[in-house]
Amino acid sequence: MKKLILLLVFLQIGVCFAQRPNGGRRGNPNAGQATAGREMPKFESEKAAGILEYDAKKVAKKLKIKKNDSIADDVRAHIETYNSKIDKIKTENKDLFEGLDIVVNQNMEAATKNRNRELMQETRKMIEEKLKPIRDDIKTHQDNLDTSLETVLSEEQYSKWLDYKESELKKLMPKRRGNDARNRPDNLNGRSGRRRG
Repeated sequence: MKKLILLLVFLQIGVCFAQRPNGGRRGNPNAGQATAGREMPKFESEKAAGILEYDAKKVAKKLKIKKNDSIADDVRAHIETYNSKIDKIKTENKDLFEGLDIVVNQNMEAATKNRNRELMQETRKMIEEKLKPIRDDIKTHQDNLDTSLETVLSEEQYSKWLDYKESELKKLMPKRRGNDARNRPDNLNGRSGRRRG
């Protein structure tokens, strides 16, 4: 697996050097300096994939569930089951996440420096291809957790759970500055939490 990651890294570095400066366009040689002042957030594939484990104690506190409440053990068990499945996904894809972080961050840096939109688009496409099966798997587990919690929580508690879940998912998204903030998706991976009934 390490050989595969190294091969990926070398191939991507080769692609970066093969690209013409400024995306093959002629123009102002100082044009790349305008974007150099803005620091791009580091790409983290685990966050991009939606890897998120919940703290059962925090959830209980948010939902105002006390230790001696009849549903406390059920809620904790559902969250622990979900967390163990997410942890398994994280472990199984550790090498992929590490390799992707290296390649994507190098590509994004090169694409930004050279104003190479084509490289940026290729990198985004690669991210989507590599992470889509993992995102789909996580979404299935998240939906199962929601369904399990819906059966034990009151309507008010379930609504609070959905709000809490959405706020935690938003923390996974990179922070953007200025006008870029309007390009941020409303939810992660098309997941909308407000579904009841």
